[in-house]
Amino acid sequence: MELRHLVHFIALAETKQFTAAARRVNVVQSGLSVTIKELEEEIGAKLVNRTTRSVALTEAGECFLEYARSSLSSLHEGIVAVRSQDGIVRGRLKIGILQSLTPYVDLPAVLQRFRAKYPQVEFAVRAVDTDEVPALVRSREVDLSFQAVGQRTTPEGLETIPFAHDVLVAVCSKRSDLATRRSVKLESISTEEFVDLVAKRALRAMLDHVFLERGLKRSSTYEVSDVETLLQFVSCGLGVAIVPAALVRTSRYASQLHILKIRQAGPAMPKWRIAIVVRAQKRQPHEKTIAQLFLETLSEMQKKA
Repeated sequence: MELRHLVHFIALAETKQFTAAARRVNVVQSGLSVTIKELEEEIGAKLVNRTTRSVALTEAGECFLEYARSSLSSLHEGIVAVRSQDGIVRGRLKIGILQSLTPYVDLPAVLQRFRAKYPQVEFAVRAVDTDEVPALVRSREVDLSFQAVGQRTTPEGLETIPFAHDVLVAVCSKRSDLATRRSVKLESISTEEFVDLVAKRALRAMLDHVFLERGLKRSSTYEVSDVETLLQFVSCGLGVAIVPAALVRTSRYASQLHILKIRQAGPAMPKWRIAIVVRAQKRQPHEKTIAQLFLETLSEMQKKA
């Protein structure tokens, strides 16, 4: 059994598709299929049930997945331990970030500070979607990632660390009739045309849940992929939106926008929450991963801000 067998199997188990798994590990789909077949032959058990559209783990596959993840984790920790025997922290830190993270942390400054403290550590930073964070962290494609929490629970094997929270506000153009008001009821604003994010974004999912929970409907006339474009549309008077307050105040269109507090008779509006997701690990107090050292630096700089 080779390392690639474990890596490919974990990718397939988490993506549940041969095409997606092959893309994740940078091999052709036929190569991934051969690897899984070799693994099943060596173990002597069927690990996956294949269909035309998806893959499901068998009972044996579910059992083996736990040991495969544990083996990769132990191997990674061993490499880090050997590289750090001389007291110098070495390695690579892979970080997942959100599109709308800037108002809540000066990440470049944090990275500069961390690099000054640990110059032998390399960085890899990538933008991620909230829904893919658990799989990316579990598979070690990223060591830690920021994630919009929403209604989600922490998946097994991961740890969610609260990082920031913000209030949701309604926003309209300063030319709108609503701009004469300081607050608005959710029921009232639901009759307006909305500028929304596309369905896969965490904020959109949260708002859909809020409106559904209160038995309200809204017209998502415009759907865009990022908050800055959303606010540009609103600033032009094309519609209203509900977004975290900090994103409005730090937008390049802030001077053209009017913020309204949302009044709610029923359940209070949820807060926009950002957390940091890492792998849950049992360690001795004196042992720290590179990810933990980064979190310490991040915490130090947030306290000074």
